[in-house]
Amino acid sequence: MRPSKRLIGDLAVTASLPFATLWLYEISNALVLSAQGESVSLAMSGLLPLGVAGVSQILPSPLTKLAQVLLSAGLMIPLIVCLSRARLAIARAFAISIAGVFVVSLYWEWFSQLSDVPASVHTGVFLAGTAGVSFALLRTFSGPRYLRARVSVLRN
Repeated sequence: MRPSKRLIGDLAVTASLPFATLWLYEISNALVLSAQGESVSLAMSGLLPLGVAGVSQILPSPLTKLAQVLLSAGLMIPLIVCLSRARLAIARAFAISIAGVFVVSLYWEWFSQLSDVPASVHTGVFLAGTAGVSFALLRTFSGPRYLRARVSVLRN
């Protein structure tokens, strides 16, 4: 049995998501740091951004990290909705997992610097948090409330 065109398209979109979300994450970091008044540039490797380089007289505050996480995760919501409406289930699940990593990266930014806690504990908390957030987002975008809203949009 040959795979359907929808499945092939779903897998193609899924394969492009890591690159698209990497751009999304780094651009959101650059926007937040620019809004803070820093001179920012993207460090590139070919077509992919490696990170954001900024020249600053002050260290980024915890609120800067919060804004970066909220912007990058918030920009994932329209992407997830579009993937849901296009019925690309694999790509949607993958995008939800990436959004979960974005949200939990706030923990990593704030608490991974605690020296009295082993790195394995931080990694475990990060992985558990990512799984929890991803599950919550998956339920949000797959639950009955979302499906009812989708049906009402189709009726109109």
